[in-house]
Amino acid sequence: MKGKFFIETYGCQMNVHDSEYMATLLEKAGYIETKDVKKADIIIVNTCAVRQKSEEKVYSFLGRLKSLKKKKPDLIIGVGGCVAQKEGEKILKKMPFVDLVFGTHQLYRILEFIEYIKENKKQICFIEFNQIEPPYDLIPFPRDGYGRAYITIIQGCNNFCTYCIVPYVRGRIISRKSEKILQEAKTLVEQGVKEIILLGQNVNAYGQDRPDEISFPELLHSLAKIPGLKRLRFITSHPKDLSLELIKTFGEIDILCEQIHLPVQAGSDRILKKMGRKYTRSDYLKKIEALRKICPNIAITTDIIVGFPGETEDDFKDTLSLLKEVEFDAIFAFKYSDRPPAKAVLFPDKIDEKIKAERLKTVLEIQAPITEAKNKEKEGKVVEVLLDNYSKKDPNQLSGRTRCYRVVNVEAEPKLLGHLVEVKIERALAHSLRGKVVKIID
Repeated sequence: MKGKFFIETYGCQMNVHDSEYMATLLEKAGYIETKDVKKADIIIVNTCAVRQKSEEKVYSFLGRLKSLKKKKPDLIIGVGGCVAQKEGEKILKKMPFVDLVFGTHQLYRILEFIEYIKENKKQICFIEFNQIEPPYDLIPFPRDGYGRAYITIIQGCNNFCTYCIVPYVRGRIISRKSEKILQEAKTLVEQGVKEIILLGQNVNAYGQDRPDEISFPELLHSLAKIPGLKRLRFITSHPKDLSLELIKTFGEIDILCEQIHLPVQAGSDRILKKMGRKYTRSDYLKKIEALRKICPNIAITTDIIVGFPGETEDDFKDTLSLLKEVEFDAIFAFKYSDRPPAKAVLFPDKIDEKIKAERLKTVLEIQAPITEAKNKEKEGKVVEVLLDNYSKKDPNQLSGRTRCYRVVNVEAEPKLLGHLVEVKIERALAHSLRGKVVKIID
């Protein structure tokens, strides 16, 4: 055994999957994962910079590692992901007990970096972008749940929305070859995976950088032909790239789950234009209508940003009216925060923090009964659930997701983890469902 490693992950599913990749690399090299940070010989912090609060959490965690480093001078501390890409060597200067900073395009070199630090006892920083397909030469072992797995199909973003840091920390879009994606999916299914979630900052842009590649809808159709694959999902979609061809796949592919995350961000055309979103409120509503026409039971979730620079009361009311008109199944709402070097950092008319907090509270209050009512509709119904983990609140219960991505908690034996079951919903809560297993499907 070479030693023990600990990985702390912040942010989106892509970060979770990147951590799975690094963990698999380390294990193949002879390292063993530990869940106790104090027992680790290597600590990797995989970071998120999409909001100021996310970045603050990272620095808070790193600060707590300082005393650990004093007790264990040979401890290697590495910082990767979006904050590492954004801050680079500033992290090493601010926190000299950190040994390694590596960017979002460098995670596959983690072993090389660790060996260098062991041999040379020097701090290193690598944050260069590689505008080539990432050399993923292994299939990460799924750690975020039983029976499901992530596959990254595209990384980066070309949209440069004025509030968003993603293009600066993840780079321009790079699509993976479809043959590699399909092979990875086949291997995962052979290992017992039943649900695959395709990942990308904007999955709808898949193939736009590769004229010789198939389109995203064609990729979905190809994946659906894999024997044994029971469920297929994707995140995240940019509304401007949501084509009619892609919308139609919800009515054409049986294993494509009836669920889509489609971030609208605001309900005001004026604010959408300032955000650089490249669609109008009307454009967005037409796509919602098309989705529900093709797939009446589809669950639609979204992101909302309140307090964007220059957002008036009328602009905010437009967002509230959109929430009421669409009736999303759930939302993720946030206060705007400056994320340099995104363009909105330089915009005038910044909104007072107190007003942003009040607007966020209002948005959540309007959405809460909508989500609760949609959950209530499930009471008494029998739904298909993939039991993929233990319940967060009660380790004696198992937890899973319906096809429309609602969380369901049940009393069941651990041997059912990773299995598809039918559950009769007995009770709907604000953010989850509770039920009883009535049938094992596989």
